[in-house]
Amino acid sequence: MKLYFIRHAQRGYGEEQDTLTEEGVEQAQKLAKYLCKFEIDKIICSSLNRTRKTVEPTLAILHVPVEFTDEVIEQKNGILQGRTAEEYRTALRESGLTKEEFRPEGGENESDAYHRAERFVQKLKKQKEQNILIISHAGFISNIVVILLKKSKEERKNYKSDFCALTYFELDDHFNVLDYRTNQKTIS
Repeated sequence: MKLYFIRHAQRGYGEEQDTLTEEGVEQAQKLAKYLCKFEIDKIICSSLNRTRKTVEPTLAILHVPVEFTDEVIEQKNGILQGRTAEEYRTALRESGLTKEEFRPEGGENESDAYHRAERFVQKLKKQKEQNILIISHAGFISNIVVILLKKSKEERKNYKSDFCALTYFELDDHFNVLDYRTNQKTIS
């Protein structure tokens, strides 16, 4: 099985965080041309707008089944979704909890998001498709990397990806990693 994880294209910030920038739209178009090199049987895409807009040019070229799902979204920030990083840090500080423990109302904490990634890996083990493209988010991809490489959760910070960066895994029938590569930089 081959898994191709792509972080969404460049997005705005704050209220614009779920909208691609002009550069992000160009990145998504370049990505579609780049992905033509690969045999892809299925696409799994985050349900958020920025990932949907990233995958649109690829779908116009590849014509493979796509599944849009919340399973591969970034950590859910609940009432803090779309807020600035400073607003998040203030809420975290006022909670008196650690970043790992802090769960905004209606959202997830880091541990919740990590366990969602673990459940997703278990789901992937049941897939019949051999080559799957997953369009997701930096934090989710970091979680997947440490899970598949059997690293500690604390090592997630070592596996951050840029906009439209590719992370690739080839796995055997027992889901052991045969090959792993990451392109931390944007595909162009």
